[in-house]
Amino acid sequence: MDHSFLFLAADAAAPSGPALHFIQQIFGPFGVKPVYLLAQIVNFGIVAVIIYQFGLKGVLATVDERNKKIAEGLQYADDMKKKLADAQVQHAEALKQAGLEAQKIIAEARESGKAIVEKASQDAVKQAEEIIKKGHSANVIERQQMLADLRREVADLVIATTSRVLDRDLTAEERTRFNAGAAKDLSKN
Repeated sequence: MDHSFLFLAADAAAPSGPALHFIQQIFGPFGVKPVYLLAQIVNFGIVAVIIYQFGLKGVLATVDERNKKIAEGLQYADDMKKKLADAQVQHAEALKQAGLEAQKIIAEARESGKAIVEKASQDAVKQAEEIIKKGHSANVIERQQMLADLRREVADLVIATTSRVLDRDLTAEERTRFNAGAAKDLSKN
C-alpha cells in the first residue's frame, strides 16, 4: 500500500513559513517531524472513534443495564419491607382484637357466675382464665410461626435478588451468610 498519499495530505495541511520554522525548532531536537505528528494525530483520532463506536458503547450499555437491575432489586427490597411493616401492623391489630374478645368473655363469665353458686362461679373463672392462657399461647405460637415464615421468605427474596443483581448463582456459604444477615436485620425491626 502506498503511504505517500497520507504524507502528501499531511504536507498540504502542515503549516509553512515562520510557523513551520517555530515547530521545527521545538520538535526537531526530539526527532519529531510535524508531518508525521499530524498523520499520527489523524490516525489516533480514527482509532479512538472506532474504539468508541464498537467497544465503549457496548460496555456503557451493559453498565446501564446492570445499574437498572440493581435499582429494580433495591425497589423490590423496599416493597418487601413495606409489606413486612403492614403484616406487623395487621398482626398487632389481631392481637389487640383477641385481647378485647378475651376481656369480653371474662366479663360475660363473671356476670353469669354471680347468679350461680360460688363454686360454679369459681369454675367459670378458671375456665375463662384457661381460655385466655390458651388463646395467648396460641397467639404467641402463631406469631412466632409467622415471623419464622417471614424470615424465610425475606431471606429467599434477598438471595434471589442478590443472585439476579450479581447475575450468578450463590454458593451455599453465601446463602447461609445472606440468610443470617436477613434474619438479624428482621430481628432488629
